Amino acid sequence: MLKYLSKFTHMPNVDVIIPTHNCIFIAEAIESVIHQTHQNINIIIIDDGSNNDTRDTVQRYRNLYPGKIIYYYQHHQGPAAARNTGFKKSSNEYIAFLDADDIWLPEKIEKQLLKFKNDLNIGFVYCDNYFIDKSGNIIKDYVRKVKLVEGDILLDFFMDFFLITSGIMLKRSCLERTGMFDENLEVGEDFDFFLRLAQNYKAGVVKEKLFKRRVWKESLSKQDYEKNQKIDISTLKKFYTDNHDFYSKYKKIIKKRLSEMYFKFGYAYLENCRNLKAIKQFLNSSLYEFNPKVLKNLVACLMPCKIRKYFRDKLKLNNLYKYFLKKY
Repeated sequence: MLKYLSKFTHMPNVDVIIPTHNCIFIAEAIESVIHQTHQNINIIIIDDGSNNDTRDTVQRYRNLYPGKIIYYYQHHQGPAAARNTGFKKSSNEYIAFLDADDIWLPEKIEKQLLKFKNDLNIGFVYCDNYFIDKSGNIIKDYVRKVKLVEGDILLDFFMDFFLITSGIMLKRSCLERTGMFDENLEVGEDFDFFLRLAQNYKAGVVKEKLFKRRVWKESLSKQDYEKNQKIDISTLKKFYTDNHDFYSKYKKIIKKRLSEMYFKFGYAYLENCRNLKAIKQFLNSSLYEFNPKVLKNLVACLMPCKIRKYFRDKLKLNNLYKYFLKKY
């Protein structure tokens, strides 16, 4: 019997939407849902045009767990369209997402439902997570951190895209004001959706690591840093342009955020030896807020990549040498 059973007048039904496109980890994702402590779950798998063995893998689990898994195939349209198809095929009062390369821990659904039960004012619940590599090993000291705040989290999320799709559960009623994912966005559709979700509904958070987020070079979010950064910046600009009160209230903070985004964009170009593009983004950063680091990196842009790499590696070695001298 589930720990929270006595707190509910009925056992809530949860629709789990898993979009997938040629994902080699789909079996691990399905297994992690099957073995949830909360068992009133329907798994809706949207196959977004896979041409590998995805269909056979899913069918194997459908045979093992009759009536548990619904499978839909559509021509490749992208993750936004796949999730929207999942919305349309779902019917239950709670909806949760799981990316096909991520893994839920067994009590993820149970603990998020308990949060809903204990706070009737929230529209969605998220949680903390581990970051894992392609082999499933936990990446220690991963640079990305999940900010664990609740209530009105719109400004927090605007300043730091910390919500991750596989950690979200929402009430079906949230779709009324939030709408669905923007299918015009090739990437970053989740950030756009979560901005609208946080704008309209309060968040609850379970401050525990309840899923594993896989970070690997072939994941969609890692494939094209240039496209990702452009769309993220465009999403932020569109949001504050469409919401004048939000911009008026947080104008200074918004400029700081844009400055940081352009700086990050410029640094990504610099690391990939695209100096002229880096210069443009560093200058864009300065238009929103002056950052002393911009000057240093503009100077770096004037140096050939090989020379810059030589001095950077030499500096690292010198710092390492000083560290050992100090320690030993």
